[in-house]
Amino acid sequence: MKPIFGKAPPLGVRLTLAVFASIVLILADEQNSMNKARSVMETAVGGLYYLANSPRTVLDSVSDNFVDTNKLQIENKVLREQLREKNADLLLLDQLKVENQRLRLLLNSPLRTDEYKKIAEVLTAETDVYRQQIVINQGEKDGAYVGQPVIDEKGVIGQIISVGSETSRVLLLTDVTHSIPVQVLRNDVRVIASGTGHTDELTLENVPRSVDIEKDDLLVTSGLGGRFIEGYPVAIVQSVSRNGSNYFATVKAKPLASLDRLRYVLLLWPSSLDMTKVKSMSPEEVRELVQKRLESQANEANNTVHKTKVTDEQEPIDNTKENQEPEILSAPLQDEAVPPEQQEQREED
Repeated sequence: MKPIFGKAPPLGVRLTLAVFASIVLILADEQNSMNKARSVMETAVGGLYYLANSPRTVLDSVSDNFVDTNKLQIENKVLREQLREKNADLLLLDQLKVENQRLRLLLNSPLRTDEYKKIAEVLTAETDVYRQQIVINQGEKDGAYVGQPVIDEKGVIGQIISVGSETSRVLLLTDVTHSIPVQVLRNDVRVIASGTGHTDELTLENVPRSVDIEKDDLLVTSGLGGRFIEGYPVAIVQSVSRNGSNYFATVKAKPLASLDRLRYVLLLWPSSLDMTKVKSMSPEEVRELVQKRLESQANEANNTVHKTKVTDEQEPIDNTKENQEPEILSAPLQDEAVPPEQQEQREED
């Protein structure tokens, strides 16, 4: 191939051109013409820089969005788990409050200070028409015995019919096979209250039409029969029907105890002196005793409510103690729950 320029310019000519170009550039640089040209060129090329960096910027933004989304999802999941745990703690706290309130009510039952008592928890309940019984967590080793009276904060529940080593079975008032001697608090009339198989109903057996029994009369234990100490509330008369063709009146009563919602009950240990006194007490004496017990119960309930309000205002609740038992289950309660036979054995030891 034949070159365009067959012969290069002489060296002198090239030197002259180089010197001339240098002089021109020096003069142009003194007038800042090159800076302006450089600025124009940088401005033109700057757009290319942004265009070239745009894919990396977009990819970084998308990646950051994915990372932030995953992070937010993880944080949201953790917060939801913490919220569920706190809600569970609140539910447990509410349950402990209700449980503590029930135990306080039990301790405010109409008891004498010298009566032995012990709190028991209901393990299971059988409340159908043919069987009204519960099983409690107190047995022979705890001093429970067959025929022992059982009450709650409102009134009589029933009596123990069988005892195991650690559990006992209680026959409720409303069982069809259970009857209890009671008396009307208003006028000392003594009758027999029997179960009907329904947790909210008792019937009074063999009540003559002429007997003075009215609706809303309070029925309390009369002490006859030697099982229940005198003066414990049993039921409220709900209806009285006197049919002219029948010699006996039909009397229905509602138990004071909530037999369908039992959680804690109270066991009693009547002393031999109590049983001897029961046989010699008149209806008037029983009524006076009931009045004193009801007044004492009302006073104790008012004092307990006042103390509870003051405690709630002064002492904040500590959630770290939520797994502990309520403060009501303290050592003095266990001391009160010792049966007379066990206490005499301890004194001899």
